[in-house]
Amino acid sequence: MGKEWRAPSERIRTASEIPIEVGLTDEDAIPIYMRISDKILYLRRLGMTYTNIAERLGINPWMAKKAAQWGNIQKA
Repeated sequence: MGKEWRAPSERIRTASEIPIEVGLTDEDAIPIYMRISDKILYLRRLGMTYTNIAERLGINPWMAKKAAQWGNIQKA
């Protein structure tokens, strides 16, 4: 038998080596507390309580507090 055919050596690229860029433009992908944080902070500056804000926006008070905390961190 003669020489057997052999493919040239080439490095195998795995998925982790292929650069990928993805933009998050879907508004549904952004958590609610991030979307409403500016509104929560504005209403708090007007003197509303977290309970009143939550009732007006249709969320629970915990979410209103989380949004305010996140908004304050972003402003710092």
